[in-house]
Amino acid sequence: MTRVKVPWPPALSEFRGQKYAICGSVWLPVPPETTWDDLHKYMDWSTEPKASDASERSIQIEGSKGNIYNVRRSAAGVWSCNCAGYGWRGKCRHIEEAKKN
Repeated sequence: MTRVKVPWPPALSEFRGQKYAICGSVWLPVPPETTWDDLHKYMDWSTEPKASDASERSIQIEGSKGNIYNVRRSAAGVWSCNCAGYGWRGKCRHIEEAKKN
């Protein structure tokens, strides 16, 4: 599993029987036995951005039904999208498409 880069230390919470590592709008499902000390396995919140992570990026991606979604990569390297799928799952195909560009 690839660690997700986030801008600050995450929180650990449980919602509807699923445990999550949470940082801002990023909700990452983690195993039920996960403790705060284990979060470094899933998220990277180092305070020193790499040179390649130093700039923000925003791109518009057309959805399958013609809707236009705004995909953003923060200076900390965290991707987000304004589609409903990202809001529910914390990931979407629009982000994967933007990463290719």
